[in-house]
Amino acid sequence: MEFRHIRSFLSVAETLNFGKSSRQLNLSQPALSLQIKALEEDIGVPLFKRNRQGTALTAAGVAFRHDAEIALDRLELAKRKAQWASDGRLGRIRLGFISTAGYELVPQMIRKFRKRFPDVEFAIKRVLTEQQLQMLEEDQLDIGFLRLPVERVDSLEITTVLREKLVAVVPAGHRLAGKDAIRLRELQGEPFVLYAREHAPGFHDMLTGILSRAGIVPKVVQSAGEMSTLISLVDAGVGVSLVPNSAARRLVSRVSISTIDDKIPESEIGMAIARTNKTPVVWQFYESVRAPA
Repeated sequence: MEFRHIRSFLSVAETLNFGKSSRQLNLSQPALSLQIKALEEDIGVPLFKRNRQGTALTAAGVAFRHDAEIALDRLELAKRKAQWASDGRLGRIRLGFISTAGYELVPQMIRKFRKRFPDVEFAIKRVLTEQQLQMLEEDQLDIGFLRLPVERVDSLEITTVLREKLVAVVPAGHRLAGKDAIRLRELQGEPFVLYAREHAPGFHDMLTGILSRAGIVPKVVQSAGEMSTLISLVDAGVGVSLVPNSAARRLVSRVSISTIDDKIPESEIGMAIARTNKTPVVWQFYESVRAPA
């Protein structure tokens, strides 16, 4: 049963006139008649009765018409969806993100994209940076929002999507609490809680490098894989830390936040995708985020 035969049948069922339908379908009348005959042979029963009074649907034709209209609509929708998927306007995106990217960045990107492509589905999951790299390489994620820097991964394409300042956080009641700005050397001798190296080696090494250049060899008393946990440790008086500004100001805690007067690198969040990923909708999202506003 061919798609064009069903379309021709529905046209004749509407007009009950082979001549009029042939003009609407841009077919010759003999070609239209052959299509209807082929459809009737395929079904095994006549769909039209033709006599001097004109053309009318048989009982079988009336029964077939209703479901044929539904089937044609679904086929048309299937055709459009296939085209949308090929154009990157339909599909499902598996997206991983670190907790700080989940505050505002990822929701904003998803909302912006769904305004243009409301039929795209997202499966989102909070995943630590190092785990994201592995999942992207193993095709368990399509897009990752992770903490930079990361070691060079040739199989991934990574672009920076957010830069923000690092701030110092100290417990309430600490000698530096309440200061709007501090120099890093003022943290000399303090116990530190830092982001765990196994979860984001590049970010951890960047922090220890910043402290080293300020003449500080941090005494790390505890580490954490989540910014919220790290700040809770500071809040509990375990130590002091350096964290991205968004993480410090987003969480409800009693820690004191100070800007850093030293000239230090900003913290960055990157967006990553596997170069082997060929899914159109995934690249559509990647390009839409990477494009300048």
